[in-house]
Amino acid sequence: MLIYNVFGRHLAVKKTSGGWQVFRADLAERKFSRLYDIIIPDEMTEDEIPGWLGDIFHEAANERHPGVRRME
Repeated sequence: MLIYNVFGRHLAVKKTSGGWQVFRADLAERKFSRLYDIIIPDEMTEDEIPGWLGDIFHEAANERHPGVRRME
């Protein structure tokens, strides 16, 4: 599972046979809740995901959390 800090929000992304799945990630307890309203196109590569998440959530950017970075 790929885990990203998306402007201060922790999201996990997992590739399955059905495509990419997105989860809200609680890193303290290692719990993941599926988010169905965030869609990542099936043809997107792992390297393209941070840019895609940045495009979707760019309005959440602030001085403390200016971007998207992979954590795990």
